[in-house]
Amino acid sequence: MSAPDRARVGLAPAKVNLVLEVVGRRADGYHEIDTILQTLALADGVTLRPGGPPGVSVTGPFAGGVPADETNLAWRAAVALGGIVGRPPGSLGIHLDKQIPAAGGLGGGASDAATVLRLLEAEWGGLPQAALLEAASSIGSDEAFFLLGGTARATGRGERVTPLPGLPPHGVVLFVPPGTIERKTASMFAALGRLPFEHACAAGEFTRHPPGRVTAGQVVNSFERVAFDVFPGLAGLQAGLEAAIGEPVRLAGAGPTLFWIGPTAQAAGVASAARGMDCTVIATETVGPQWR
Repeated sequence: MSAPDRARVGLAPAKVNLVLEVVGRRADGYHEIDTILQTLALADGVTLRPGGPPGVSVTGPFAGGVPADETNLAWRAAVALGGIVGRPPGSLGIHLDKQIPAAGGLGGGASDAATVLRLLEAEWGGLPQAALLEAASSIGSDEAFFLLGGTARATGRGERVTPLPGLPPHGVVLFVPPGTIERKTASMFAALGRLPFEHACAAGEFTRHPPGRVTAGQVVNSFERVAFDVFPGLAGLQAGLEAAIGEPVRLAGAGPTLFWIGPTAQAAGVASAARGMDCTVIATETVGPQWR
């Protein structure tokens, strides 16, 4: 069998945080969070070629700015898992078709990494789940969630993930501004760290009493306390979108993407109302777990 015939292909879904509470700073320098995450139908395509050519290649509408070298999270995930199980990636080739906007708060890089881990699990066979989780947690905070997907609660720095009952289908419309800032996540945490930490309660309430339906007005995100000061023009974009749509839009993760969530049948109308504004508009929907 030739190397191209051995390609393994998977999807790496985007996510939104329905709740994102930053509740304190840890001794290891990370922040303690309590978050409810939800995967979306919007997804990158990931192709794994065990026979190479080795390295990372990137195409797609949002390939700009995504590293195609050993710093890419997908490659780092392969190296991390290989080190844990004694299978260095060697001639492994990874191709990413980037459909998720990069550095937008949607988790695309982390999702790519988690999908590579799952594809390597299928390729190498017999890997303990603990090895995948260890590799995922060594790369970043969202990777552990993406090993599961669907609806879940994550605590700690994001590595402790508890699956939750799935939501019914929801429409989601993403509004992606044309630019971001350098060292975005670090800058957001630094700005938030200058304020008193809030008492977390929304994630626990969501877990105890899962809502049948979620609206943007119910979304909680601690980063909204600072995002509209950190990202130039974001406050104006939010105001313009809310005026056009007639409903709230909220920050996705650490931003700068904004999003609406509500009944699936209303998503097309929401997307249409936002056309012509200074952002990329992407209509999608919630999806259940890919890997469970």
